[in-house]
Amino acid sequence: MMRNGAIYVWLGTLLCAVLVNLSWGMWGLTPAMQHAIFVEVRLPRVLEALFAGIGLTVAGQMFQTILNNPLADSYTLGLASGATFGSGLAVVLGAGFIMLPLFSILFSLITLLLVIVITTMMSKGYPMKSLILSGIMIGALFNALLYMMILFNQDKMNNIVNYMFGGFSAAEYREVIYIAIILICCIVVLYSMMPKIKLLRLGDLHAQGLGLNAQQLTYGVLLLASIMTAIIIAFVGIIGFIGMVIPQLIRRYYFKYTLSKQLTLNMLIGGTTMLIADGVGGIILQTYQIPASIIIAIIGIPVLFYLMITQPKTLN
Repeated sequence: MMRNGAIYVWLGTLLCAVLVNLSWGMWGLTPAMQHAIFVEVRLPRVLEALFAGIGLTVAGQMFQTILNNPLADSYTLGLASGATFGSGLAVVLGAGFIMLPLFSILFSLITLLLVIVITTMMSKGYPMKSLILSGIMIGALFNALLYMMILFNQDKMNNIVNYMFGGFSAAEYREVIYIAIILICCIVVLYSMMPKIKLLRLGDLHAQGLGLNAQQLTYGVLLLASIMTAIIIAFVGIIGFIGMVIPQLIRRYYFKYTLSKQLTLNMLIGGTTMLIADGVGGIILQTYQIPASIIIAIIGIPVLFYLMITQPKTLN
């Protein structure tokens, strides 16, 4: 029970964050107005923020675990830029609601494929460290293409620019349903893969000696993490740092926990952090409506800097 203490604490914190976000500012309103705000605005917003925080943080943990690099993230691997370009292209082409996440996932997977191919060509092998450099280059390319697309589509520029600053002010139930379905499926598969992922952490040679196809497992986990990232970006936009910082904090301060429990903590803390960010920027400060991505960046950059300057010489 004591070993699970952190999980129970963060579960309680998450529930408190949900209650605050749902009820803040509702006092003094008529019952009909409270019901309308709760059902039409607050509930889909809270659910979307919760699922986005869970998905981005879990994806970040998987990227860092598989690539053995604390800076691995959907943003540093270029996947966020590729998914954003896909969403922007769908907007420009006037694609329907269903096509939006498909474009995002497609270009996220194309980005992942390009990063892997370029890494292999550069290194003549499969060293994980080169993936970050390749991801930054491909991400910069897609950002440049996105900027050109904005220049040539001024009438739709606002719709595209919204993806650069992720937030939940326009959350809808249909978006929540799509995100939830993909997220649940991916996380269930990841939990089932935990024993193999644990073996992979021992090193490729050791894992292969135990009969594990390390490269196939690596690609599979990267694929799941990329899909989770893409579906969230398609509806929410880019939210950086949460998938990079929180897994590092958990890995440092809860290193005695098993990988499965660390995954659970990433879900709880990621969801809580996103709810707090959205609550502060969009619900408590209703006049200004600061996107959650801005709040996350303001908090995440100093924390990331602290992690980098206090990083121990040997990681657990």
